[in-house]
Amino acid sequence: MIKNLFTAIMLILAAACSQTEQQPVSPADKATAFRDSIRKVKEARFAEATLVSANEIREIIETRQPGDRYKARGVSLYSSVLLPKLYIENDFNLLWIIHFDSLNKVNEMATFLEGIVFHGLIPEHYHAAEIRQSLTELANDSALIFNAAFLANLDLLLSDAWFMAASHLYFGKIDPESLEAQWGIRRDKPDIPFDRYLKTMLRQETVEKGFRHFYPPHPGYAAMVAEAERLTAIKGGDFSIKTDLKNSSLKPGDSSAYIAEIKRKLAFLGLYTPDTLTHPDKYDERMAESVKKLQEQFGFNTDGAIGKNALKALNMTVEQRINQLYINMERLRWMPDSLEHTYIQVNIADFSLDVFRGGDTLLRMRTIVGKEYRETPVFNARISYLVFSPSWTVPPTIQRNDVVPEVRKNTGYLAGKNMKVYDPKGKLMDPASINWNRDGMRYTIRQLPGPQNALGKVKFMFPNKHNVYLHDTPSRNLFARDERTFSSGCIRIEKPYDLALILMSDMEGWTPERIRQAMDAGIERTVVLKNPPGVYLTYLTAWATKEGVIHYRSDIYKRDAEMLKALKNKHTKWNT
Repeated sequence: MIKNLFTAIMLILAAACSQTEQQPVSPADKATAFRDSIRKVKEARFAEATLVSANEIREIIETRQPGDRYKARGVSLYSSVLLPKLYIENDFNLLWIIHFDSLNKVNEMATFLEGIVFHGLIPEHYHAAEIRQSLTELANDSALIFNAAFLANLDLLLSDAWFMAASHLYFGKIDPESLEAQWGIRRDKPDIPFDRYLKTMLRQETVEKGFRHFYPPHPGYAAMVAEAERLTAIKGGDFSIKTDLKNSSLKPGDSSAYIAEIKRKLAFLGLYTPDTLTHPDKYDERMAESVKKLQEQFGFNTDGAIGKNALKALNMTVEQRINQLYINMERLRWMPDSLEHTYIQVNIADFSLDVFRGGDTLLRMRTIVGKEYRETPVFNARISYLVFSPSWTVPPTIQRNDVVPEVRKNTGYLAGKNMKVYDPKGKLMDPASINWNRDGMRYTIRQLPGPQNALGKVKFMFPNKHNVYLHDTPSRNLFARDERTFSSGCIRIEKPYDLALILMSDMEGWTPERIRQAMDAGIERTVVLKNPPGVYLTYLTAWATKEGVIHYRSDIYKRDAEMLKALKNKHTKWNT
């Protein structure tokens, strides 16, 4: 090979120097000719190196021992299926480095992998350190661009990093079933040809644009990434508000020594523009608007007053905000790519329900979800039927823990709640004839339709193993609370009539008046829906709207810590 290169160099130099005496050559032309000569030498050296690098790649792929992983620069690679397929289809040639003076795609990939931290993923888990080290070595020794082994190893690292990063951005890094609190929403994501997307990106897209194909379709995902980057840049200047409101609150018009510091924190978070013309210790209107933005961001009632909830939001550290964004980006990656034309999404942590049709939001309402010890589960199904004026068969857990203890104290409790007792054969029983201390769980207790019924005037059924459904409630006052964990697992909804109206809009004969009558009839009636909508019970403690507005919620079921730990662990399973 050296002999061939020497011959090529001599021929090129000879050609460059051979000029006729009749045509004198200017110094500029001589310099250009010399540069062209050097470039041709480099091109020849690079062509030779790429030929040898193909053999290097082929050898790495062919000599792997059974049970071992492919390796590059001594690092174990993740992909055992797509990686060999990709290079075999490309005759083992380099994919990322196709010219000795063009490393644009390599540098773009290195930059993206370093920024993958803003997606909640760890750069070092995607060969970022090894790729950056390779580029540093190349910057210090430009001759490495002609080193076949160097080129082969770097190319393999880049392709392997692409496959794993793309897989985690598309499917999620964590296996939901590995968590204690399982995520029961079926992904229903089609397999995607990561290798084809890689080839397309290398030909006609930037690396960043190439990876965008794998982002969750949630319209606010990119805004969450941007917010994580913004917060990371300012987290070193974070501070807390050290004040004790002593069960009181600060309201517009108040004056306090704490207000100047609160204004400073609101400004730090980007919610307040300081005005030097106003009194720093005065709770002015501009500050009130900023506090309302903060309250909306955290799902609190937007009254503009700073009480314990607003103070808690102010003192949520920037680091906590960043982690919450990362955790929920992963949850969004678990969601299906496409949903039904009409579907309902309940965000348990937000105590909210939204109805969507064709991408438009038709209805939004408040909800009440399960208590901490009776958590509402995360899963999806289809609402197949409604029950108007429902009766309520008391579930065993509620019967054991709530109803029977009350009946033991006073058998009149059942009549007061419009409840009847039935034996195992369905015979109506007199509550006074039962030994509730001994036999309380042998009987079925059913609450009849009516104003006191725990299910209200209608329930929305999507049969599932959790026995969870949506329903009305007579306890309307609870919807005014900021935190609404009062149910035994089912979801109580604020606007049951409006939801029934939407779900039955395509059913002939079911006018608004008839729906109202069925809800108030006091006689149980089941109606099967013509087009069952999807229903998704989710758990998101942070998200962004399509306009880019960031929201945070309390981790009511304490699920985030386990998620964060799992995100930081290096993956041990591969699906590429």
